[in-house]
Amino acid sequence: MPSQPKRHDHFSTRAIHVGSEPDPSTGAVVPSLSVATTFKQDGVGKPRVYEYSRSANPTRSALEALLTSLETCPSSFTSEDAHHDASGGESLVFASGSAATAAVAHWVSLAEAEGGAGGKDGQGGGGHILAVNDVYGGTARYFSRTSKPTGLEVTFLNLEKAGEDGIRQAIRPDTRLIWLEVPTNPLLLVPPLELIASIVNSLPENTRPLVLVDTTFLSPFYITPLISASPDSLPLADIAYSSLSKYASGHSDIILGSVTVSPQTARLRPNLIKGLRFLQNSLGASPSPRDAHLLIRSLKTLSVRMLKHGLNALRIADYLSSHPGVDRVRYPGFKGDNAFKTVESLLSPNAKRELEYLGWSFPYTPSSQEKAGSNKNSLAYTQTLGIPFGGVITFTIKDATAEQTEEFCTTLRVVTLAESLGGVESLIEVPLGMTHSHLPKATLDELQITPNLIRLSVGIEDFDDLVEDLEAGFGALGK
Repeated sequence: MPSQPKRHDHFSTRAIHVGSEPDPSTGAVVPSLSVATTFKQDGVGKPRVYEYSRSANPTRSALEALLTSLETCPSSFTSEDAHHDASGGESLVFASGSAATAAVAHWVSLAEAEGGAGGKDGQGGGGHILAVNDVYGGTARYFSRTSKPTGLEVTFLNLEKAGEDGIRQAIRPDTRLIWLEVPTNPLLLVPPLELIASIVNSLPENTRPLVLVDTTFLSPFYITPLISASPDSLPLADIAYSSLSKYASGHSDIILGSVTVSPQTARLRPNLIKGLRFLQNSLGASPSPRDAHLLIRSLKTLSVRMLKHGLNALRIADYLSSHPGVDRVRYPGFKGDNAFKTVESLLSPNAKRELEYLGWSFPYTPSSQEKAGSNKNSLAYTQTLGIPFGGVITFTIKDATAEQTEEFCTTLRVVTLAESLGGVESLIEVPLGMTHSHLPKATLDELQITPNLIRLSVGIEDFDDLVEDLEAGFGALGK
């Protein structure tokens, strides 16, 4: 990294320039794609920088620097030339979000000598993760089934209801990691991050569990839990995890995942990065440099895409909340949502800055926003609805059977019935029969994942066209 004075650039500027230094020989503004699997060495065991692409690759390194800069916003810095991150944090990119999950779970059980958390007793094997009970189905599958040979133990806890005593009681001496999602999948619950961080930070610094926040549903545009709210406070998390296939990619054409370690945690727990790098290499969980190259391109437009996703989703949540065919709607940014009171405190400084430009004021006080008049197609009216906070909504169709729910989804013309989320196109799915179908019935019942529960990933299409499409779906059911 060049030894130049540090400076600060805003999120959108860094999204475009960090990791995208013009080619020194041709001047090309798009970085070259490095597809080499191996690299010339100047002597035996003397690589220049890289030796084998499973271990490290120039294109992947550029993406990891870019992600570090975005995830550690706004305290990260760039070099004077604006193309390098110098925050002190570190990101690792994996072949998929599931590969990133596997690496982190293995780190919990990995021996301390290898850079791991040590498992049960420091020697490796076992160890404990405390996880929010409503997690992505693939994460639940890995924790409850795939990881069993390592001896890993996982407790799934309703963190919204547990309270301080319940959370403290669930943390064991061998708890190495607390795994959170904000919001959760598919119910869009928001765990009490500030309370959890306070509890964890009250424990001995060298042995306390680390806090990981899966921010897939929001991206670093809307939430940056690795950044302290003020210079004299601690961040809400140690690790940010993301399925980059979703909003980071934005075009439903890349499978990647990442973990980012905060600058503070990188300093206090240097073995964490050593262990994760060891696992990334030894598990063979390395991404294709072609996918890394495409993701760098995608991140350049993250800000403008996320604003549109959020604005559309907030308006769709308002539409659904007053529809007679809908029972309940969950969108944390909607002012009627149970989690709305926590959203403002979690909103990234960058998102606040962008929303203030559009007319939102913070602290958000709905009474001071009631200046919209009756024009529901105005930005002023949208400001009265709440705060854009990602693009995912869940809702239930009133009294609908599984067959009726399927008919609703297959009737739609613009919105596509498909798994995944975060692309520019709107996607709809039924968690009970699709992404969460493998969960035990008791878990599904506890989480109220019912046959009429729908998850809607709101794209960036025209709002009126999306509403017209949803109306057609309800019309097909006579609702």
